[in-house]
Amino acid sequence: MSFPDDIATIFDGPLAEEATYTPAAGAPVSLRVIRRRPDEVISFGDTRLSTSTGRFLIPVADISDPAAGDMISIGADTYTVQGQPARDARYLWWTMEARPSNSG
Repeated sequence: MSFPDDIATIFDGPLAEEATYTPAAGAPVSLRVIRRRPDEVISFGDTRLSTSTGRFLIPVADISDPAAGDMISIGADTYTVQGQPARDARYLWWTMEARPSNSG
């Protein structure tokens, strides 16, 4: 097996979830994502705040040109990509930060 095959196995496994990726301009794509929600500590003056963040790992093979404003839907939850998505060092997956979308 090669490293890319190992990555495909990870996205086919229990860590990943079924999702729909909808670019701002284009058709929705069904794919599997790994959702990460690490806590992040933010400093604001002398205060430190802990907040939950939303990060998604998506195979580069599934999405060629993600951008801020694109949407990721998992079940009833929808997230809006914010900032510039970044690829890993081997260009195998995107890391995207996203925030819950406003509903209604």
